[in-house]
Amino acid sequence: MNFIPVNEPLLDGNEKKYLAECIDTRWISSEGPFVQRLEEGMAQHVGRKYGIAVCNGSAALDVAVTALGLGPGDEVILPTFTIISCAAAIVRAGATPVVVDCDPLTWNMDIEQVAQKITPRTRAIMVVHIYGLPVDMDPILELAEKHGLKIIEDAAELIGQT
Repeated sequence: MNFIPVNEPLLDGNEKKYLAECIDTRWISSEGPFVQRLEEGMAQHVGRKYGIAVCNGSAALDVAVTALGLGPGDEVILPTFTIISCAAAIVRAGATPVVVDCDPLTWNMDIEQVAQKITPRTRAIMVVHIYGLPVDMDPILELAEKHGLKIIEDAAELIGQT
């Protein structure tokens, strides 16, 4: 059986130069010109006014769940096929994860099941784009609008896709 790499780093630009600059200037965490460039570049890339860098995707999910004020008694719908950090962020907030199965063709959440799982306690839908395959957001946004739900979008595997 041959190994099929799921992720290969793309190191064909200025990475070596930037790493050397970080080491030379000692700006290797928390702040510095590269963090600001990342935040501004990402905000521009996704068409938003602001971007905030955090240490990893798990922290980003915690920030999103906390920012929405989700907590005990709240339910958040999310797909079964995702990283544990998605459910963990919901549980850490005291809310209840409600999982839906995935579409076998796209590996993304089954939108019909999302609609079926909405209850009076549902407060949000956590959308997770898998392997660069975008979730069809139009029906998700329609459901959110209809039921007054918030959307948390984990696009860590989608950045750069069209």
